[in-house]
Parts: sequence; structure tokens; C-alpha cells
Amino acid sequence: MRPDRLLPVVAAALLTLAAAPALRAQASDQVYAGEDVDTPPRLANPAKTARLVADSYPANLKRIGVAGQAQVQFVVDVSGKVEPGSVEVVLASTPAFASAAKNVVAKIEFTPGKSKGQVVRTRVLLPIQYK
Repeated sequence: MRPDRLLPVVAAALLTLAAAPALRAQASDQVYAGEDVDTPPRLANPAKTARLVADSYPANLKRIGVAGQAQVQFVVDVSGKVEPGSVEVVLASTPAFASAAKNVVAKIEFTPGKSKGQVVRTRVLLPIQYK
């Protein structure tokens, strides 16, 4: 092969190799349970998450001093984002806390879970306290 034709082939091969780890991480549609990963997802910014949760406290319940909680289950993708459509309220002390928790979870960022050194989609159960 002539040298001038070899450069595009080499460039394409290098791009393919550079993208391979990301493709492997995203190729699987499997969702791991939190206990089945070596490193579970973690809050990327706990202080920001605390502010988001505090800001999501339903104003009418906060004003009259009603405390409560919600447990929300969702999938964290390989980039650390909550997958839209995966958010499900498992338990909540009131419908208002269920709605608030479901909405706030979509805004929370995580470091993704890892299994055998690869980032993976991971199901998370997160309790949210309003007090």
C-alpha cells in the first residue's frame, strides 16, 4: 500500500482503538444490582446533592413542619447520570415527598459503578429524608 493511502487507514485504526473501552462499557444493556458491583455508584458532589434535596422539600409541608422520607430506585448509567424513565418511588411517607424525591433524583450526579474495572449500569436504592 502506498504511504499516502496508509495514513487514513492508520488514523481509522487508532480512532477505533481509542474508542474501544467506551464501546465495551456501553455495549452491555445489563443492569447490575448495587451489591453485584465492585464499586457502587457514589454521589459525585454530596454538598450539591444536599442542596438539591433541601430545595426540593415541598414548601407547604416544610412550612407546617411535616417531616418524611421517600425511597427511590433508579439506574445510574456509565456516565454517572440517572437514566430517564428508570426512576421509581418504592416507598414514601406522603405523595408530595414521593413526587419531590422522584424529581430531585433526576438532577443528582454520580460516579458510575464498576465491575471488574469497567464502568457499568447500576441499579441504586436511595433513601431521601425531608426534615
